Amino acid sequence: MVKWLKIFPLLVPFILASCNAEQQRVIEMKTEVVDGLQFGVPEGRKVETGADHILLLPEQALREVDEIAIWTTAPQPVAGGVDTEGTDPAPHTLTTVEGGMGGPEYTLTIPKQIADRQAYVRAYIQSEGGTPAFDEAWQVWESLAAEK
Repeated sequence: MVKWLKIFPLLVPFILASCNAEQQRVIEMKTEVVDGLQFGVPEGRKVETGADHILLLPEQALREVDEIAIWTTAPQPVAGGVDTEGTDPAPHTLTTVEGGMGGPEYTLTIPKQIADRQAYVRAYIQSEGGTPAFDEAWQVWESLAAEK
């Protein structure tokens, strides 16, 4: 017991630091290249391309909305929602639309300048558990670059 009392004061800073550390989920990603853009695709998602966007959809169908899109033109504003502007870790807009049985729909839009063009990562998630962290969308945004 005496040894524990001697060691405990030395451990307190480490215990407190680990409690305050923000936990970021580690997401496995594979690299894809589409239309001159290189980006990571989170494990469990498939890529579908459209005229002005790239969809990263769950491989398995889900009941709730959960998609990530990379837009090569400015996406249309989300109708009927309340916008919140943010700056951390980068300028972005979070739009909340009160939803039905699956909870509110959250849309995160993050612009990114890539060489001489502007791209946008937009994620849609429906959640009854409050505002989602959008970990996968932020990691796609971080990986987004011109084709190497």
